[in-house]
Amino acid sequence: MYNLQIALEQVSSTGGDVQLNTKRIIETIHKAQKNGAELIVFPELCVSGYGADDFFLKDQFLASCQKAIVEIASHAGARSIVLVGYPEQVDEVLYSSIAIMKDGKIIGNHRKTVIPNVELYAEHRYFKAGKQSTVFEFKGLKIGIVVSEELFSDTAVPDCDLLCCCAAFPWSRELSIEREQFIHSLAREKRAPIIYVNNVGISNSLLLEGCSSITNEEGQTLLLLRHFEEDSAVTSMNQLKDKEHPVYCKSTHYVKELYWAVKFVIQEFIRKTPQNKALVLMDGSLNSQVALFIAMKALGKDRVSGLYIQSRFDSPKLKAGIQSYMDDLGVKLFSWQLENELIHGFISQAEHLVDEKWKKDTQDRFKSSIFISVAELLGSWPLGCIDKTQVALGIKDNISSFALTEFMPLMDIYHTSLVQLANYINISNQTDIFPNELLEAAATKTIKKGFIHDGRATKISDIDEILTLYIEKNRSVKQILNEEYDNELIISVIRRLHQEEWYRIKSGFSPKLSNRSFQNDWLFPSIVDWDQIDITSL
Repeated sequence: MYNLQIALEQVSSTGGDVQLNTKRIIETIHKAQKNGAELIVFPELCVSGYGADDFFLKDQFLASCQKAIVEIASHAGARSIVLVGYPEQVDEVLYSSIAIMKDGKIIGNHRKTVIPNVELYAEHRYFKAGKQSTVFEFKGLKIGIVVSEELFSDTAVPDCDLLCCCAAFPWSRELSIEREQFIHSLAREKRAPIIYVNNVGISNSLLLEGCSSITNEEGQTLLLLRHFEEDSAVTSMNQLKDKEHPVYCKSTHYVKELYWAVKFVIQEFIRKTPQNKALVLMDGSLNSQVALFIAMKALGKDRVSGLYIQSRFDSPKLKAGIQSYMDDLGVKLFSWQLENELIHGFISQAEHLVDEKWKKDTQDRFKSSIFISVAELLGSWPLGCIDKTQVALGIKDNISSFALTEFMPLMDIYHTSLVQLANYINISNQTDIFPNELLEAAATKTIKKGFIHDGRATKISDIDEILTLYIEKNRSVKQILNEEYDNELIISVIRRLHQEEWYRIKSGFSPKLSNRSFQNDWLFPSIVDWDQIDITSL
């Protein structure tokens, strides 16, 4: 086989910003050509951005994409083939296409033949399926092209000497591993190397993971680009074969990848907003400390700050503990006093009707409103700290539960995983970023008697296991009842989950970090009396 020089270009495209995307693609082509690349491969829809969404319904936008792809092609030299993903409009029909470029021209197009229409993918809203597979010849090699889901279709994968997959796949630990294993088996089956180039970045709420790779015909990963950041490589199959030890697989450490994912999400989201800064509401919880630490690592100390709002319900030690934590990190803490006549007057009017819990919850609601206002005052994004367990069951045990802000990077992480994430941060930094007593309290946390059912206080870890089976693994209630859990608890947890559908309507932007996120993959009616629904039928 000819020793082809291959460039994998794992780029982060901004949805809708054709001008910026085009400029970066052209710069990348020039760099790859200088490094001797003969085959330069970009991801799916990198000209428009995968998350352009209803931009794809605008004729003017599509015309700008067509103009851009012609301009990009003019930079493809005589010695190289360039593959670039873009939306191709033909007679009012739109395709997700890969332009094949050479000698300053577009010499062919591959039109995606498998259009997904499940859960988070709504490509059928915009695109039609192409009719045939594509193979072109270059340097004596038959090179096939597939786009994302075509990879898994027997009829869409052509026979060829080298297969190029231009993709836009999001991160989910389980799905990422399955995808990698599938590529290995497909390479062995086809006896052909696979060049896999994936988008990276934030596409609306999707976290596109990158992890582009080269896999040889024996199913070994020879080259692997990085998680959650732009990356590129120019290499050849012979160069890779000369290595003593190939890179067999991605990291198998879920919590490590989760840390990278959250850090990247915060970095990308805040970086692409006008504010360019983040404010975290500090309430002494593990949630708020984890959120602030990762935000600091993502943005730097100068672009993140904390806010503490003091009320008469707070322990005298709380502010001191929060201040000490912020001082240790070198991050600025703003303080705010909640006590004033307006709030006291509001609460006092219902003094004869309510208990202390209502008063505290009302104070927390005021705190969350002040949090949003102060963030606006400081020109920062209010960064919420609520986790998936809290939003699943409507657990309002800290200020974060009331602060449903525009941006909540932890909302697709169960409480149990959040504790694991905090432990990982401590271990990887070789110091107690988060105190052991806080971690222990979070790990053994219980929900008080009567919240889920009247039987007893319930461990959050048990609740998370039930939620994982029902939400992530899509098990039926009857299947879960066969697991080693209290049946009453199972029914109560799942009923409570659905009773809180209305609560989740208010939730802000959250990236997808699991198999099934509430914002992307979860759709149940909120206007229904869930007390009357037979939960065992679900």
